[in-house]
Amino acid sequence: MLSLINILEILDATVGDLRFLFIATVASLLLKSLIFYFLCTRTNNNTAKKAKTLLIVMLLSATIIDFSWTIVLANELFFPAFDYRIRIFIIRMAWGFQAILFMTISLFTEALISNERKMYWFQFLNMFVYGFFALAFFALMIFHINCDDITNRSPFEVYLLQAFIACFLIMLLGTILINIRNIRSATIPTIVKQQLKIFIKGIVFPFWFTELLQAWPLNDFTTNSYAAANISTLLTTIAIYFSTRKFIGLRFLNFRNHVESTTRFNFIDEFKIILERLSQATSIQELQHLTQTSFKDMFSLPISRAKLYVLYDNQELDQSYHVEQTVENFLAIQPEIVNQYVQNNRILIYDEIAFNNFYDKSEEGNKALRFLDAINADIFIPVHTKQKLLGYIIVERFARPNELYSNVEHDEMAVYANYLGNIINLLQTRNIEQLMQRERDLHEELYSKHQEINQYKESIHSFLRKSHQKEIGVIFYKSRRFTFGNQIAQELIGINLNQQQGHPLAQKMSHLVRMVLEYKSPQTCFTKDKSGNKLILAAVPHLDLTSVIITVHYPDVADLIKKQIDCLKDPTKWDYLLYLETTQSGKLINQLIPGNGEHLLNFKINLLQAALSRKAILLDMPEDDLMPTVQILNHISLREQLHTLKLTHPCRGSDIAPKLFGLNPLFEQQTERALLEKLEPSGTLFIQNVHYLDIETQNYLAEYLMYGFFRVYKSDKRIPSNVRIICSSNKNLSLLVKEGGFSAQLFNQLNNHALALPSLLTITEGEMHELADGYTEQALKDEDFKNFLELTHKERSRLITHRPVSLQELKERTHQILMHKSKEHQIYDEHTFDKAYEISDPELIEAARLGKNALRDERVMNLLWHKFKSQSKIASFLNVNRSSVNRRCRAYNLIEE
Repeated sequence: MLSLINILEILDATVGDLRFLFIATVASLLLKSLIFYFLCTRTNNNTAKKAKTLLIVMLLSATIIDFSWTIVLANELFFPAFDYRIRIFIIRMAWGFQAILFMTISLFTEALISNERKMYWFQFLNMFVYGFFALAFFALMIFHINCDDITNRSPFEVYLLQAFIACFLIMLLGTILINIRNIRSATIPTIVKQQLKIFIKGIVFPFWFTELLQAWPLNDFTTNSYAAANISTLLTTIAIYFSTRKFIGLRFLNFRNHVESTTRFNFIDEFKIILERLSQATSIQELQHLTQTSFKDMFSLPISRAKLYVLYDNQELDQSYHVEQTVENFLAIQPEIVNQYVQNNRILIYDEIAFNNFYDKSEEGNKALRFLDAINADIFIPVHTKQKLLGYIIVERFARPNELYSNVEHDEMAVYANYLGNIINLLQTRNIEQLMQRERDLHEELYSKHQEINQYKESIHSFLRKSHQKEIGVIFYKSRRFTFGNQIAQELIGINLNQQQGHPLAQKMSHLVRMVLEYKSPQTCFTKDKSGNKLILAAVPHLDLTSVIITVHYPDVADLIKKQIDCLKDPTKWDYLLYLETTQSGKLINQLIPGNGEHLLNFKINLLQAALSRKAILLDMPEDDLMPTVQILNHISLREQLHTLKLTHPCRGSDIAPKLFGLNPLFEQQTERALLEKLEPSGTLFIQNVHYLDIETQNYLAEYLMYGFFRVYKSDKRIPSNVRIICSSNKNLSLLVKEGGFSAQLFNQLNNHALALPSLLTITEGEMHELADGYTEQALKDEDFKNFLELTHKERSRLITHRPVSLQELKERTHQILMHKSKEHQIYDEHTFDKAYEISDPELIEAARLGKNALRDERVMNLLWHKFKSQSKIASFLNVNRSSVNRRCRAYNLIEE
């Protein structure tokens, strides 16, 4: 804060001091203006209305003071010819508001700790003294306006200013001492005490001390020193900034509903450990001990100060009878409005309730405080399940005397109590199966979130890798010629647009220009560069309307999402649009279904979402598309094994159940392990035509999907397994359930994640054209021949007229058309078509593209051996001699069994 004595010495200050003080004063003005705006926009409630009004007046006065001194300092630095009468008018106005500021500071500290309208003698004294000085300064400002030179100023003005500073230092010190005494009062809530401590230590005392250094004639440095004024303004501005942040976090004047945490804490990592401990608890006593240790670790409480009380039916109370009786009486005899108050707050925190009741007294708040006093509790946490009170956690009074409980800790306690209620309910009812099902659901949910985070990281990394490609290229089109406007455009395009007019990129550019010239409006489209990366072409007409300006750049996140977000049925899944375009998993799905129409896009998003989870999936699609889809699901799920169980006719229980779950050795000694055990821990089991399973086997399978444990057939033995189940069916399973031909339990498990591929017979012509073009682009390896081989309008129409049933059929028919056209144009070559076009397994695509070169890669050869287990099949797949494969297998120790 700029000293009033120092203002008289502005002319003696150095230019450096003035500039620094000007900057500090402007910063202080901006900070106080922001605080003033924040306060004015958040004063809708009537809590602490007196304190809020005084705070507004205080900030308004401080803002006017800083604004006044900003004008005075700007006059000294930039406008030396400024009229002295206006200058002294502004200075006296600042003195008047300075008196109002000092008065409101004293009144505000009293209003902060008292919501009563009654005023004490010290407040009247403050108002009288500061009111006198304010009136005196305003009188000088109005009636002594013709003071046109510093020599014409009255000596009375200097004496008045010195007396004002002396009174301020004495009376503000008295305010500080009175508030120190009030802090020790037991009737003031702890949150209010913390606020008052911060206000005194962070704002009032530093303000008083810096003014004392400037006004007290100790030595040459402090007497009228402009350096001291600079330090004072800077320090008080910093103190106001940090103190305001702490104020808001401490529910200052009820701007927040809870005390806010100043530290970032990742509760999920800690909760994983706590969740594992709770899931292993087998008794109520064990839960009580786990609650004490958990609260000690999470909230830094002494282990004996947090206790879990569980309500027992028809049992005698233990030594905690007084506490339990008090709680039961409180919840039983209170009116409904009090019980509703407890239910709405979920957790009763003494300091929060006391603070609310301090400003807005209510009968419910008073009863809640008396209740917490009766049980000597800082926190009361009810433990419910399905609106039934099972118990409660009590944190004893003053368990953490020097700290408040933040909003983050409030939420953590609520989450812990919610999960604890389910555990207590399961232990009391002994429903172990329900506990197993909930634990499995939680593990699957955590796995899904983990996979989504990995996809998000991969997506962000893809953009970071292209961060150097953010440049924008410019191309001009005039007189039927393209001209590169910068080097970036030439690097992005990579071809001569004027000479290579048949190139797909050149054709795309020409079509875009024609659209702009025809409609006289900007046009945008997506295309690909010579490396297959997406590009955005944006064209706008020139002012002369005969030329076009085109910009070229790689798309960012917003471009990718904006292009397709309107097609989403659920807009909250916009992040999966990003994953489809930028992650390896998304690229595999786009390769399987190269279409982005509304129906296909939503199916691809559901497919990716299912692939990132571990839950069972039910596929409804043509038979030809089943294996490619299953292989992609298996690959994205990071599974190492895939076993297919194809059912062609209805089965009996003894046919399939022993193979899936094993058989009780009392009936028959099995030589092979059960599939759910053999594929553990990273395998996938695909059951094609699941409706052919008998009802008993379906129920066994449903039990495994619910709990993560499968029962050995004809036995009660349970074995844990992590094998993922994928099923398919071309029947109406809901109708079969009604007719009794399919298990209702298995249907409920599978129907939650059912994926139905949109029928190619019903999708729009635009989506069919997009699919055909996508398969064409995949098949053609060489872009130079694309113009000759791409599908014509007539060929597309033929595909629409005689629509294929499956994606694979469409893919094969497209490939046949391309092969036929290549032979007609006599341009067929093995380098023209992608060798991996007909391969659906993501792991084999790389090997197919390598061809005979795969023999020299030991990793690829190990993969092929793992897939085929036969040298002859490997040779046929790579189109090489078996002897070459034999030599490599011997070199890599791959021996045929």
